[in-house]
This record gives sequence, C-alpha cells and structure tokens, in this order.
Amino acid sequence: MERYQQEFIDNLKKYRKKRGLSQERLAELCNVSTGTIGNIECGIGKPSFDLLVTMANVLGIHPARLLHDDAANDRSKEQSEAEHTLLMEFYTKIRKNFVPDNLRQ
Repeated sequence: MERYQQEFIDNLKKYRKKRGLSQERLAELCNVSTGTIGNIECGIGKPSFDLLVTMANVLGIHPARLLHDDAANDRSKEQSEAEHTLLMEFYTKIRKNFVPDNLRQ
C-alpha cells in the first residue's frame, strides 16, 4: 500500500473516531454502503473525489486534512521544543554543579 493511501486511511479513521462515528454511521451520512467505508479503511477501495469531499464535510474538516494532517507535524514540533527545553535545563544544571568556575564561559 502506498504511503499516501495509508496516511489517508489513518486520517479518515482518526477523524471518524474523533467524531464518535462508526463506519456504519459515516456511511449513512455519506449516502454510501457500510461496505464502501469498510473497504476504504482497509485499503481495498478508493473514494471518488466527491465522496472524499462528502466525508470531509460530514467529519467537519477540510478535505485536505484527510490527505495530509498538519496536526501531527505540529505535535512533533511541540515535542521537539519541549525536549530541547528539557535538555537545556539539564545542561545548565550539570554545568553549574559539575564544571569548575574557571572553566565556565
């Protein structure tokens, strides 16, 4: 399965579950069969452009969110910043407590 298809499937499942929708309920709201949604989420079927837009509307998101979710990148950036802050705190404490005054710059 291609990486982009898997990302689409992961995003579809994430937003469907976030909205508290079963595959059956999403299918009803999109006017397709439950099997259609199930096949899409398993990677067997691929939605038409119209269905992709309909699913996004039902899920209350921009259709691009199904193809690429920037939220994951935002979380990764926040995590990196938090890790950097923590490392700087450790560095400062180690430097203060273990490096002799004459060697500190």
